[in-house]
Amino acid sequence: MNHYTVRLATLLLEPYQNAAARLELPAAALPRPGQYLQVHDPADRQAVIATQLFAASWQAAATQRGQVALHVAGQLPANWQPGQVLHARGPLGRGFAVPAPTRRLALAASGRSASRLLPLGQAASEVAVFCDEALGELPSHIEVQPLAALPGALAWADFLALDLPPDQVKELPRLLGLNERVPKTLSGQALITPPMPCGGLAQCGVCSFATARRTLLACAAGPVFDLGELLA
Repeated sequence: MNHYTVRLATLLLEPYQNAAARLELPAAALPRPGQYLQVHDPADRQAVIATQLFAASWQAAATQRGQVALHVAGQLPANWQPGQVLHARGPLGRGFAVPAPTRRLALAASGRSASRLLPLGQAASEVAVFCDEALGELPSHIEVQPLAALPGALAWADFLALDLPPDQVKELPRLLGLNERVPKTLSGQALITPPMPCGGLAQCGVCSFATARRTLLACAAGPVFDLGELLA
């Protein structure tokens, strides 16, 4: 288990910034796409649960303090301020694993921003983002489509990465426009993030969610799952 001191460098308040904040942290603490950090203010005795933060940019920049700066996505506590020193545990969980080579990559977010998928944008030469939330400036090789266009892109994509609320897992076949039979050629993974208060330490069950046939723990087996696990 790894613990780090990190610094909240900047709050990012506008939707076009595709993130909630810029965090300065040691390079060893960088989460892979889909992994997360549990971050808390050690001086806040009222905070019982740590905040989950995910990478929201495809690269981290070096800082003058000998650390790296990373845009992160997550629901920040209202009392966090720029310059604040925080404690982080991680990186935690199973991240995305886009196979190489992947030329055409589809990223899709339902009911939320696609910011937690954007770090995957460098994994392929052709990338399409399917979502209904506003996005800011993106690299020229990334195009944006409405979420409703996703079923028509499944034959185009070599790999599909999803960010899906837990209560929509059972609706995944409908979202993908699939019949009961799942195409064997459909390759992909999905990020599922219910609250994960224990961060995998206790398997407390708070992060459990249901698929059509079973119950899974996001902190123990995820939070990234193969589509086959969710559709089986």
